[in-house]
Amino acid sequence: MISIILPTYNEVENIRVIVANLLRLLEKENIEGEIIVVDDDSPDGTAAIAMGFIEKYPVSVYVRKSDRGLSKAVIKGFELAKGDVCLVIDADLSHPVEKIPAMIRPILEDKCDMTVGSRYIEGGGWEDFSLVREIVSKMAGFLAKGITTLSDPTSGFMAIRKNIINEMKLDPLGWKIVLEVAVKGKPRIKEIPILFGERKKGRSKLGFKAQIDYIRHLWHLYCYSYPVVFQFIKFCIVGISGLFIDTAVLVALVEYVSFDPRFAAIFAFIAAVTYNYTFNRAWTFEQGKRIKIVSGYISFVLVCIVGLTIRIGVMHLLIKYAEMDKSPLYIIASLLGIISATIFNFLGSRYLVFSKLFFK
Repeated sequence: MISIILPTYNEVENIRVIVANLLRLLEKENIEGEIIVVDDDSPDGTAAIAMGFIEKYPVSVYVRKSDRGLSKAVIKGFELAKGDVCLVIDADLSHPVEKIPAMIRPILEDKCDMTVGSRYIEGGGWEDFSLVREIVSKMAGFLAKGITTLSDPTSGFMAIRKNIINEMKLDPLGWKIVLEVAVKGKPRIKEIPILFGERKKGRSKLGFKAQIDYIRHLWHLYCYSYPVVFQFIKFCIVGISGLFIDTAVLVALVEYVSFDPRFAAIFAFIAAVTYNYTFNRAWTFEQGKRIKIVSGYISFVLVCIVGLTIRIGVMHLLIKYAEMDKSPLYIIASLLGIISATIFNFLGSRYLVFSKLFFK
């Protein structure tokens, strides 16, 4: 049995046609299936029309009144699905219904776990050519090259084995559920060529906000795929901003309280370390909020002190043995020392400070 998930929002002009087309295909191909309409409380009456199919056909309708969005509607459809294979198709008639048998057959034959309808492989394309849409789609696909090998990662037409979905923790932003599933589930994927048709009726949901959500979603998926790299980037961002805190406190104490710069540097260091610890705990390291605050802070300070010692040690070795004591070589020596200390501080923070050792 297959479960066809149909997420909708303000599709009153298309819902009758798409549901009728799906029912006709199921009957023609002798496919046992159900159609799950997940509507985001459309004010145009989309859900009411869909409910007209319930009594006579294998159609169910679920209306979501909160936490709405296309991807989350699809996830709800996954939860409600009774079939062994879940197929997701847009309600705007842009995806070819006749391709459904080709989408589900490879999964049923255990040749793959997931199929994705692609416009960019041989046999695929656009029925109604829209240069702007194609350029946007290709640019969006290019941005995803670092996390997927899909030729068409912005496709919304997919089928997937239900037990694969059950094992995933999905948390997509915006509308690209296919990309979320492909990256997090790592299923065996086969792309199926499709001819994509432009919407004939109703309004497109692909606005500026949807594009911003896609960029945010990509960031989350890149962080998911390369956690150490992106944690290091976050760690450096926090460290650089912490440098401004250090400098601000130093200048304030020297200029306005008349502290000796060397004495003021101690308070500046404490302020910067506290700032860095707070933001690394909240942002850089996912598990940070679960650590014991006091013991984690003490460990972080100790790691930073060792990192400072490493910085000074590297500078000392470069100045003494590489004769980098003349301008501007000593600046380079300092930068190399900072890089060494930063790498140590990051590794110490990741594998000691924010490890399970200090979880509550």
